[in-house]
Amino acid sequence: MTTTLLHISDPHFGDPNGVLSRQEVNQVLETLLVKTGPDVFVVLSGDISFRGQAQGYVEAKQALLDVFDETKVQRDRVIVCPGNHDIVKSATNGSPFEAFDAWSVGLRRDKHCTFSSDSCRRFTSPEVDFLLINSVYHGDSKYGLVDLKKMDAVLADMNAVPIQNLPRVAVLHHHVVPFSAGDTSTTRNAYQVLTRLAKHGFSLVLHGHQHALLELGIGENSMKVHGVGSFRYITPGFINGATVYRIDSSKHVTAEHYAISKDAPNLLKAIHDF
Repeated sequence: MTTTLLHISDPHFGDPNGVLSRQEVNQVLETLLVKTGPDVFVVLSGDISFRGQAQGYVEAKQALLDVFDETKVQRDRVIVCPGNHDIVKSATNGSPFEAFDAWSVGLRRDKHCTFSSDSCRRFTSPEVDFLLINSVYHGDSKYGLVDLKKMDAVLADMNAVPIQNLPRVAVLHHHVVPFSAGDTSTTRNAYQVLTRLAKHGFSLVLHGHQHALLELGIGENSMKVHGVGSFRYITPGFINGATVYRIDSSKHVTAEHYAISKDAPNLLKAIHDF
């Protein structure tokens, strides 16, 4: 059996300068989901709304549901985690992820991808064992950090109740390798995170944040660490994009990278030379 995932990140819905119109967002998503088929997992690794705007979450939910209805993708096959733009400080000192959680619940119709109470969560399906990580649980939008104590507890649960032969996929917002000499926004405890994931047999680590296409193999079994370009953000020098991953029965991962470009047919162009 082959498992398929569509990874998009950093859509920044609500951004008045977004490079894709609502119609173009739907066109790109529909084209990608036609390529994958309805049994795909749609992974959104954070920065759903631009600066946590309420209208951004409204737009994100409606855009996704419109496309899901058209392509027959089920709501519970969307996997989400928050990014730095999803931190919303409230006047009542409530969780900074209440707005994100309300959006997630409204989209999925359950609480499996909510983070006000848990900084790390396990979500298990018949095809993939997911570890979902909130790399902004600390509430600072300037850098990523993982709650290692909670992560260890979730990994212990995954080992105590393992599901035979399922690939393990971790999802977080912040990148785990510095992108440039001046990059201070990376996950601060990335080494501890990566060594844990490699030790526990993860096949794939997905992240966003840098708005760049990144790919790295780590460990004895070459755990794949992938970043994806932003989905509709103005990023000078970078390419908006999306990636389709396929994991076969031996847990081998292949990737199909796509650039989002208004010069391309259906706004998508395959990237072969990466």
